[in-house]
Amino acid sequence: MRRVTIPQGLVRAVDDHVAAEHPREAGGFLACERRGGCLHATEHVPLPNEAATPERRFVATVDERAPPQPRICYHSHTSASTPSGLTDVDRRKIPERYALVVFAPRGDPHSYRLFQRGLLRWRELPVGRAEAGPGEWHPLPRLA
Repeated sequence: MRRVTIPQGLVRAVDDHVAAEHPREAGGFLACERRGGCLHATEHVPLPNEAATPERRFVATVDERAPPQPRICYHSHTSASTPSGLTDVDRRKIPERYALVVFAPRGDPHSYRLFQRGLLRWRELPVGRAEAGPGEWHPLPRLA
């Protein structure tokens, strides 16, 4: 997979979900389709946070609401002390092939980092938004 494209309307839907749930972590899925060597998000599926400590973790039941593969699991990190990437817990607990971390310490997303599970470790992939014109792709903000 070379990169992932999320249409602006779906970026806005994820942002709105993250902001509405703050200070709780928010999460869900982006349904995707393959286009050449890229994934293109087609639908936003928010899920409720079932964690005992929702301000620190995102836990959800994956059931019939989850879109079929390929899909991206996303969740927010809402604390400034939480990294903008995958935590050790994320690396161990996320069962999905693709994971998008939205860093939003004050409720407004500041960073989007997408990871793909490999055989031995996760690797980061470029993630961007699609604009109105065909082929227009702009990277989403990313903090290291």
